[in-house]
Amino acid sequence: MPERLIVEVDQDLSDLIPPFLAHKRADTQTIIAAAEQNDYDVIDHLSHRLKGEGASYGFPVLTDLGRRLEAAAHQRDVKAVKQWASELLQYLERVEVVYQASEG
Repeated sequence: MPERLIVEVDQDLSDLIPPFLAHKRADTQTIIAAAEQNDYDVIDHLSHRLKGEGASYGFPVLTDLGRRLEAAAHQRDVKAVKQWASELLQYLERVEVVYQASEG
């Protein structure tokens, strides 16, 4: 079984995180399908959104992967898109959220 990746997230986001991660899993499948069709517009749109949302929700790795996917889409590099999408999928399968109480 793959090693879990623990991510600490503010308790105030506990209602938002499960659906957010579910949407990112679905988006990743869409990116993979778009790569098969060389649909770089879809890849660009979803990776740009991932890049913006990742850090906002406490997942800087998602922001980084979104940035890499977006760059690959701009370069129309299907091999790189598939590589980064695979890494994204692996990350989403391994991530485990631990909620931390808000300070203040």
